[in-house]
Amino acid sequence: MAIKTVALAGATGALGAPMLQTLLKAGFTVTALTRPTSMHEFPSNVQVRKVDYNDFISLKAALAGQEALVSTITTSAIDQQKLLIDAAIAANVQRIIPSEFGCDLENPKARELPVYADKVELEQYIQTQCRQQNEGKTTYTFVFNNAFLDWGLDFKFLLDAPGRKMEIYDGGNRSFTTTTLAQVAQGTVGVLRHLEQTANRSVRLHGMEMTQNRLLEIAKRVIGIEGWEITKSSCETIQKESYANLQREPANWLGWGIGFLKVAIYGEGFGGDLREKNDNALLGVVELDEKAVEELIKARA
Repeated sequence: MAIKTVALAGATGALGAPMLQTLLKAGFTVTALTRPTSMHEFPSNVQVRKVDYNDFISLKAALAGQEALVSTITTSAIDQQKLLIDAAIAANVQRIIPSEFGCDLENPKARELPVYADKVELEQYIQTQCRQQNEGKTTYTFVFNNAFLDWGLDFKFLLDAPGRKMEIYDGGNRSFTTTTLAQVAQGTVGVLRHLEQTANRSVRLHGMEMTQNRLLEIAKRVIGIEGWEITKSSCETIQKESYANLQREPANWLGWGIGFLKVAIYGEGFGGDLREKNDNALLGVVELDEKAVEELIKARA
């Protein structure tokens, strides 16, 4: 049965906003789940349901009649995520796409990194609940896309274009997948249009192949070759430092979490290159070219 109605949690966030626009453009009837304090104004063709993410009854009522749930809220809110999953299953939602976007958590090395502990816990919870509740009628899909390209440029994670700064790991020639927010949203639409082929499994989106040196080369071509501050390190060093920071100050997520994310994206054997194993063709995701990367960098320089 084709999906027509979609509930979207986190519709105003970095991924949620383009997700909303892509779902609407694809013809879905979208209901945005928002917190009671939210003052955000949505387009007139978006239904809005204010919910308490800590209240099962509130969530179940908001999800009544919805055929799919897409969540883009932070995975660190693990208890709220679990309650949202429980409510979706109780409301007979057909497909759940949780906030598992990012690195490939089926890769054993990536899966062991502490930064993904909440995501792994949520993944296991969803698998168990979908199998045991509602006679298995509610299914799930996990969407992996490795590094977010535009988000990574916005937050100077991949490259600091305005400051002309970049940190290169392991020589900078290792290929990794980078994907835009719009491509992730398009892949999500693809999942909702191919329910049978994507039920109870992970899908992988490959935005384009990139290396750090290639990204730096493109940036220099766009904004100039002068004044760059390049530092070099290794993923092994970053990983050791991140574990040390975690042990010393576990509450300081930025002190250790960012390092683990970099290791998962750039490190050898962490599954960051999705060229050979992706679902682009099935889900209708078209790869980027260098011109698109140039435009993204130029807009942020």
